Amino acid sequence: MRIFFHTGIIFIVISLFSGCARTNAFTRFDFSKVKERATSSLRTSKINRGDQIYGVFSSVYLNEVIPEKYNGMEYFYITIYTKDGAKLFDPNLLDKRKMTLRLNGKLPVKIKKLESGGKFEGLIPLNNNWNSYYLVAFDEDDSEKLSLTLQSGYFYSQPLIYRKGEQ
Repeated sequence: MRIFFHTGIIFIVISLFSGCARTNAFTRFDFSKVKERATSSLRTSKINRGDQIYGVFSSVYLNEVIPEKYNGMEYFYITIYTKDGAKLFDPNLLDKRKMTLRLNGKLPVKIKKLESGGKFEGLIPLNNNWNSYYLVAFDEDDSEKLSLTLQSGYFYSQPLIYRKGEQ
């Protein structure tokens, strides 16, 4: 009887300590460096219309994610979802009824509407057909702190804050 008791205790102790393995759930994921940096760079804000939530606005600062390709200007991959499907204002089209995106108070220089599932797929975890996707470029900003905001005459987002060299 004593042998069974000691064998049982030894088995329990071995089981407890062998359960402390060097792997966890995240070791099974195979993230590339670009995906890791994009996840770290992802910022999201609700778009408010008074006291109501009007949509969601997310961005990835591409200068920190893919610096060998995106440099010389301030580049962002943007996703926007609004209840009524409002589109981003392009200063080159002079349509002031749409949403404006500003970086430290300045309008973008270039806006390119992208299709879902393009070359940036996977940088933002949620890709679907009801979001709008954009590649947006601003003139280079000397400030270390970048504040990206989205607004219209009747709604706004909280600023998405980036610090250069944070990655």
